[in-house]
Amino acid sequence: MLRYLRLHVKGIMIAVILLFVASCFAGYGLYARSGGGNDGNKDYAVAEVNGKNVMRSDIEKGTMQLAENMGAGKEVTSEDIPFMRKAILDSTAIEAELVKEIKNRKIEVTEKEIDEAYTSIMDSYPTREEFKAYIERSGITESQIRADIKKQISQKKVMDALAAEIDVPDDESLRFYESAKSMLYKQPAGFKVNIATFKNNEAAQLAQKALSEGAAWDKVMDDNKVHIMSSTPYEKPVLITEQMLVDSLAPLKDLPLNKVSPVMAVTSSDSYVAVKRSKESEKQLSYNEVSADVTAMIRNQKAQEKQQEFYEMLLSRAKIKILDPQIFPVPASDDVKSGDKQ
Repeated sequence: MLRYLRLHVKGIMIAVILLFVASCFAGYGLYARSGGGNDGNKDYAVAEVNGKNVMRSDIEKGTMQLAENMGAGKEVTSEDIPFMRKAILDSTAIEAELVKEIKNRKIEVTEKEIDEAYTSIMDSYPTREEFKAYIERSGITESQIRADIKKQISQKKVMDALAAEIDVPDDESLRFYESAKSMLYKQPAGFKVNIATFKNNEAAQLAQKALSEGAAWDKVMDDNKVHIMSSTPYEKPVLITEQMLVDSLAPLKDLPLNKVSPVMAVTSSDSYVAVKRSKESEKQLSYNEVSADVTAMIRNQKAQEKQQEFYEMLLSRAKIKILDPQIFPVPASDDVKSGDKQ
């Protein structure tokens, strides 16, 4: 794990920033504000970022959260902790510079945008009462959540502005397609299927009956949209490969083409209805068929690279002073360009 942290310290630092940028939009359950958080130990400043103290408790809380989100198969040891603290300190510096960048770019967030995001967070809980109970338990208020939403929408707008600068010429997409088509752009054998998953069996039975009697697929989907978890438009059936025809999808293997399936159970309450539209052989997809996907892949890769360069620029701009070098692995000027800059 220690070697992993040494080799990936920049990537981890970027991941920390993205983690906090995305947190509100993950249902506000990723982290919660807390009071002291120092377990009775005396808190103190371990560093300064742009002249402001960074407290030990904040570094440790961030380190704990990072450890929880490092992913399976990466055991965290005591040797790893200093490097993780360093990543949290760097992310704190980047966030401080990002605030300046938002101000310099004159980025604004409307109340409507905040309202929509706040509603989305509430909707991620089964009921409004459960959401209210959660924020009360967590010691956070609506005003704190809304302030975080505003900050994070502002950060996202900066990222969107960076992404808007990216250009992917057609010849670049074509070259990538030619180099990767044998690995990435083959369609496996399977079936094109229209499928709809329902929240309850009663609604699924009614939809299945209507489809069997000749009702149009899209109309039935629209009539039952409050009961549907997901569905495919009739003109855009999904490819289900032969390898996917197991468990709850196994009955589709023997379903005749263009026949409405019976209601198929997924869980005790969820079920689906499907129409197997066509049998598909394995084939090489043409560039015209996948050009949008190719361009999107290249654009996403360039966006990640541009974001990392941007974060490193912000980090190099921040003024970081280490006050307690014993809790960090190396002076802040090593490995990354944070530096002990005053």
